[in-house]
Parts: sequence; C-alpha cells; structure tokens
Amino acid sequence: MTMDMSGLDVAFANALRRILNAELPTMAIEKVFVMNNTGVLHDELLAQRLGLIPIKIDPEKFDWPSPETKAVDSTGPVSEKEVIKFKLQVKCKKAPGGDANQEPINGKVFSSQLQWLPFGKQEEDFASDRPEPVHSDILVARLRPGQEIDIEMHCVKGNNFGDRGHAKWSPVATAWYRLLPRIDILGDVLDERADNLVAKCPISCFDIEDLAGGSRRAIVSERERDCTLCRECIRDEDLAPQIRLARKKDHFIYTIESSGIIKPTELFKQAVKTLKAKALAMIAHLDQLEGQAVVNAMEEDE
Repeated sequence: MTMDMSGLDVAFANALRRILNAELPTMAIEKVFVMNNTGVLHDELLAQRLGLIPIKIDPEKFDWPSPETKAVDSTGPVSEKEVIKFKLQVKCKKAPGGDANQEPINGKVFSSQLQWLPFGKQEEDFASDRPEPVHSDILVARLRPGQEIDIEMHCVKGNNFGDRGHAKWSPVATAWYRLLPRIDILGDVLDERADNLVAKCPISCFDIEDLAGGSRRAIVSERERDCTLCRECIRDEDLAPQIRLARKKDHFIYTIESSGIIKPTELFKQAVKTLKAKALAMIAHLDQLEGQAVVNAMEEDE
C-alpha cells in the first residue's frame, strides 16, 4: 500500500515507521520440539526457517505468553489463549518405478504441510478462520529417500521490540517513506534542448508541449512524483541553470508492505493508535511530575 501524508514533521513519519516495523504484535513460531530430523538441515537451521514463516491468525485473540508458557517443554500444559500448535511430519520416499531422475515423494517440504493441532476450544473458536501459513509454497527443507522430519511447534504472541524482539514477529516486510520530489523548469527549454532534456531522464519526468508556430517546449510530466533525484537532467552544463530539483519536507510518500498476516490499512491504524497511546502516557507522566513539583514547593514554603 502506498499513500501520501502531508503537513507532518519528519519525526512523526519516522515514529510511525518504527512502530510498524517493531512494536505491532503478531503470532509466530517460537518453540520447535524435534522428535526426529534426519535431513541435511541441522535442527537449529530448521527451527529458524520455520520461525520466519508468517502465520495467518489474528494476534488480538491471544494473550502475551506468561513466564510459565515461555518455560514449558513439549509435554507441559499450555494455555489455549497463549499458544497455537502445529506439527510437521513428513518422510521422503522414492518415486514409483524407481527412476533415479524422478523427483522423490516429499523431496521438497513446503509450508502447506504444516498441520494445525487445535486444543481446548480452539477448534470451535477458529472454525471459520483456521490458523495456517500465509503462503503455502514456502520451501522449508529438501529431503532424500529415507530421510524424515517429525517436529511440533508452538506459536506465541510477540513483536520485534526490546531484548527479546525478533524480526519474525514483524507484521511488515518493509515500511518506508520518501519525501515528495519537486521539479521546476526555471526558463523555456525549447526544440532540440527540450528533446535532449526528455531523453536524459530515465524515469520520464519530462514531456514535450507543442507551441504555436511549430516550436516545442519541455514541461514537467505527470510522473514528477516518481523522480529519484538522480540528477541526470542537471549534469549537462547547458541544462543545469534551467532545472531546479528539490523535495517537499512535509510531504511523505509512505509505503507499507504487509507480510500478509494483517492488511496494510489495519496496520497503519494500529500504528497511529500506538503512537497516540504513547503521547497520552507521556502527558500523564508530565502531569504527575508537575503535581509532585508543586507539592515539593509547598513543603519547602512551610
């Protein structure tokens, strides 16, 4: 999703970007219990790859993991409001006919082979929106005949903030912004010089306008906002005095690329709410400090 934001200071735009990248929670695979893994990927590498698979489930329906949940092993009890369980159980076999050049059965393990293990009331609660990987074609591992993987996974709520943060909980693939570019043609650039200017821009930010008498004049095209300020148009000493490049400092072209768990529009709303909550908390803290300062001044007067 790409949108325009104007009339804001860069600090607010950057604060929203940081919140989108780090502070909004999702559900991700945190614990991987390996019963059997005879593939070429070590247990740690397999666990890391599984952790980075985005899981489509609303994090607002779950609580943050308790210390007991964080410390539990594969056989320990966990809360249905804190954990989603998956299992991956595949074994690679030779293809029928024994042709060595033919792809074996389960030679490629994909995210679609993760099986949800509902417990408690989860089967009822998520009957219409079953937890599953966002993309079914993520390659997890490759196996050869005779190799197998048998593991159980626990997904918990988390974010990419603080000492225990991790990028696997980030709800966005990327969130970034750039300032709106501005191009001004300071004087008439006509005929051959106009053609030269149009040819120099790799983004086609300039166009030709026909004038009376057969003359042609360079103008800024509708693709002005796509300008990357590569400066190709002002490298020519003849054209440089006629062109002015700038950026509008309070107008941002904002891009949010979701990992697919939550829609970009909803992510932006959550980021704004988080920033508002931070501001209100700061105001309350300042009011408290101001009140304490008044109390201290009265005590000193007495």
